[in-house]
Amino acid sequence: MIPISADPGPVQLATDTGQNSLVALAVILCGMLTLIALCAYLLPRIIRRGSFRAPTLAATLRDAAIVCATLALAVHVYGLMCYLRLENEFYTCGPLRRAAPADFLGMDESLVPVSSVCRWSDGYTHDFVPAFVNPAIATLLALAVIAAGAALGRAGVGRDLARRG
Repeated sequence: MIPISADPGPVQLATDTGQNSLVALAVILCGMLTLIALCAYLLPRIIRRGSFRAPTLAATLRDAAIVCATLALAVHVYGLMCYLRLENEFYTCGPLRRAAPADFLGMDESLVPVSSVCRWSDGYTHDFVPAFVNPAIATLLALAVIAAGAALGRAGVGRDLARRG
């Protein structure tokens, strides 16, 4: 445990944060490229039709699933951007509790679910990732799976009707 009043020495930027920054930056880069590709796929289709509604219910549900997955990815990338830090944990968390006598314990970080939490010995915690990020990701992914399942079901019904008719 490092007492919050102790001076850890000179500021240590990005090279000694304790984070696996390369993984986080790679995920952010891949996420941004995927977001661009999904938007490049969806926007022309929607603009060409003049609305979000596709010719068939299955196609509309498919597009809704893609939009939900795209939004979930965008929220995850935002959470990862909040997760990254440029200083070591003492300089990141220290200013949050300067007046408190509690001992700083350290940071707990996770990429899935996204979190970057400072912890003190008196039980106080501070998460740099906003509270809405992980529930929003879970909800949007659940909606994407439901919409994709419904799209597959409707596509199967359409094929069955075409064979009978």
